[in-house]
Amino acid sequence: MLLEQRQLTQTTQLALRPHGLYICRKDRRGLITLEVEMPYEEALPVRVERRRSLPSRWQLLSVLYAWIICTQYALKQAASWYGLVALGVGLGLVALYWYGHRNWWNHFILSTTHARVVLADRPNERKALFSFTEALEQRTKDYLRENYGSINPLGLIEPQLQRLRWLHKLEVLTDKEARALSTRLTGRMDNSPLLGMGQELEAPYAN
Repeated sequence: MLLEQRQLTQTTQLALRPHGLYICRKDRRGLITLEVEMPYEEALPVRVERRRSLPSRWQLLSVLYAWIICTQYALKQAASWYGLVALGVGLGLVALYWYGHRNWWNHFILSTTHARVVLADRPNERKALFSFTEALEQRTKDYLRENYGSINPLGLIEPQLQRLRWLHKLEVLTDKEARALSTRLTGRMDNSPLLGMGQELEAPYAN
């Protein structure tokens, strides 16, 4: 799965590869400024944040004031060259505000354990951004389950238990699955201590 977002100064590409999340950023000339592949082992948890950072009040007022002056001047000098220039400047300010609203002030932030990708939060692209995030989380969990979710009762128990706890913490394995695999590995029905007469007892073993 590939996600690409083009902006005036850069292009960002995200792709789900067999072993990790590929992140590539290019400048407007097409030259790569950032290229990295993050393994799925370092992806979870995947978080999404939408942030809005509007320009300061005086900046907005300055743009509005300049637009009003240009518009009024253009109406007064409608038949002259200066009027056309003023009208063009006014339309340029409107276009600048529209572009800033789509690319500079609204951000879609995709965060993983070791990466933070900031994209423009555009309404027409929002569905694709959320779909990619969900696909990344599901692909990561499937990969971890496939490569780390099996156990070997004949191998060392403690490292495998630590791996099961890791997968359970990342919500790759459910509570039921983690308990079942732990029981198969250790032979114990439950790892929690049992108390009898105020003393800890040995946990029962599965047959």
